[in-house]
Amino acid sequence: MMRVFVQNMKKYRQIKGLSQMKLAEMLGTSTSYIGEIEICAKIPSLGMVERIAAALEVEPFRLFVEDGDRVGEGRPRARGYLDCLSELERQDLARRIIAGVSGKVERILRGEGWEKGV
Repeated sequence: MMRVFVQNMKKYRQIKGLSQMKLAEMLGTSTSYIGEIEICAKIPSLGMVERIAAALEVEPFRLFVEDGDRVGEGRPRARGYLDCLSELERQDLARRIIAGVSGKVERILRGEGWEKGV
């Protein structure tokens, strides 16, 4: 699971043209912490995963899905991450997902369109 996260984090960081130092600055953390994540020496908290995803402009779940996975087809490999969460962490994650989706649906219904911030 961590291997997939690290591969995706690096991939999206490179796509955005960000160095470890620039990403660390964006996240308000140290370059060494980002480096330690990228060599699997540190595991980021859920909060940090959300901040990393926001900085990389991707949905958080994308950091846990291998390129060959298709969400909705069978059991995606990102599911292993969910299995590691406590009940409180699962509830918090569910609340955040629902809030995010609700906000996007509201923007669409207001006529702001799918392409604007969705």
